[in-house]
Amino acid sequence: MKKEPYDCIVIGAGPAGLSAALFLARYRHSTIVFHTKSPRNEYSHGVHGFLGHHGISPAELLARGRHEVTQHGGLVVEACVSSLERISNDLFRVSTTGGDVGARPFEARRLILATGLRDLTPDCPGFREFYGVSVHHCPDCDGYEVTGKRVVALGNGKKTVGFALGLLTWTDKVTLVTGSDAGDMTAEHRAQLAACNIQLREQNVAALEGDGESKQLRRVRFTDGSILECDALFFNLGTELSSNLHEALGCKLDEERGLVWVDENQQTSVEGVYAAGDVTPNSQLAIVAAAEGAMAAIHLHQSLVPAERKL
Repeated sequence: MKKEPYDCIVIGAGPAGLSAALFLARYRHSTIVFHTKSPRNEYSHGVHGFLGHHGISPAELLARGRHEVTQHGGLVVEACVSSLERISNDLFRVSTTGGDVGARPFEARRLILATGLRDLTPDCPGFREFYGVSVHHCPDCDGYEVTGKRVVALGNGKKTVGFALGLLTWTDKVTLVTGSDAGDMTAEHRAQLAACNIQLREQNVAALEGDGESKQLRRVRFTDGSILECDALFFNLGTELSSNLHEALGCKLDEERGLVWVDENQQTSVEGVYAAGDVTPNSQLAIVAAAEGAMAAIHLHQSLVPAERKL
């Protein structure tokens, strides 16, 4: 550990946090990253659409990222961040618990929040057995792999109607399962589903079943005993912020999506605090998160350049 304060503390070591830390380390800024080993995509069998790393496992991508950060002088530390506070105009205090450093404070001139989201997942037997291989939450990430297959969209309301319609990009064999509560779905939504040949099943799910060894989903079993044969399932049950640390600093939320608001430089409404990745209101892809982390680092670096070195 270096003498504090650090130039930057990054909270979160997913693609966004590690990308930011790598750029900051290459700018020769003293940087420390805190993480708790709980990436959003840890169950996925591969990261898709990440140029040059398509299909890489999430664990391997993050392991490479941690190595690259430390290779350039950054620190990556397992610890839970318990609190944040601004202690002066140009200084923040971050307190940790557990992990590699125990309970202690750290100080830094800048912060990057890359704490991500948690997906709300189906509460039924079999879900974990297939999650990440034939059960997914992100069509942008995994839609291509179900091209031409029988796909279930699980969720309710207007948002899931759009979600199900989006799956037609890859297959014309889509069934929307809402459970007994269809939410704010209207007659017009039902008509649109019917016009696009999307079957609607307003039944509660009892279990997901299939081949546990290959993690291949085969059917959805409903509480009335009936079944729906399928090859894959995408759920759309919502998300929640993985952390409320932004609240301690008074960071503004985006009104439409309830995520941390950032400007074009990835800076939050609080000067000196940046955010990147799924915690911000942009596309939730690993490659986008990494790009946001890089942009946050670039603009953060500019904020640390002394005035006499600027034109």
